[in-house]
Parts: sequence; structure tokens; C-alpha cells
Amino acid sequence: MKSELAFLKGLNYSKPFRQLRGFDSECDLSENEINDISNGPGVYIIVATQRTKFVYPKGNSPVIYIGKADNLRRRLREHLRNLSQCVDNEIYDLSKHIQHCSRYWYFHYFGAHVYTYNCLKNTQDAKNLESEIIWRFYEKYRSLPVGNGARSFGKD
Repeated sequence: MKSELAFLKGLNYSKPFRQLRGFDSECDLSENEINDISNGPGVYIIVATQRTKFVYPKGNSPVIYIGKADNLRRRLREHLRNLSQCVDNEIYDLSKHIQHCSRYWYFHYFGAHVYTYNCLKNTQDAKNLESEIIWRFYEKYRSLPVGNGARSFGKD
């Protein structure tokens, strides 16, 4: 397991979810590399590539964002397109775009390396898998990743 994904170590599911000992694919957030990513449902974790670690209440981590998608390849292309728009359009109405663009500035300044986890067919839901991974991150660091703005997970 990659050190930046160490927060997933020992993650045990009560549901028939896969064990997250290893990711299915990895790439940098670039058009050439996204083409090799699955077009099925899953979860992706975006980490800084420049040896940056963000300070959280209970430790440091390079994780910028944890997200889910019904189509991983399409969602990562959307992120790439949004990244280009935010960086190319430095003059914009901050009141409308600050929440939307903030995670993309992290991607731009610190790099964006992506790890993907494909959902198990017919037994796993991307939203539930995302919630489990975000919850595990929160348990370890007592915070959401810097790019996750909303508490989009629930845990009983």
C-alpha cells in the first residue's frame, strides 16, 4: 500500500465490499493518462505530487480530495476540464466560483496524482464506498481532506 493511502490500512467492511489493500489504477490528472482509467463506477483519491503534506488536527497527509463517480474516466475528465477553466480564467467572480475552484487551485499548485478503486459489480455502491473511505480518513486525521468542502458522508 502506498504511504499516502495508509489511512485505509485495516479497513474492514460489514458489507460485502472489497478490502482496500490496493488500488486498481493510478495516474496523474492529464488527458493521456486518464484514457487508461476504468469507465465503471468507483472512488478516486487525489493526492499532491510535490511531496506536500497538508496539516490536519491529527497528522499530515498529501490527500487533497476523495470523490466518487458512476464513470471514473468521465469524472476525472470533468476535473481536468474544470482545472483548466479555473487556471485559465484567473479573473472571475470570486463570490460565484471560490468554492468551486478552491480544490482546483490545490490540484494546480501541488499536483494531482489519482488512485482509483473500482466498485465490485452488483455488490458495491460508489457513494457508500466513498463514505467509508472519507470516514476512515476522518477517523485518522480528524478532518476532511482540504478539497472536500461538504460533509458528504454519514456513519452510523
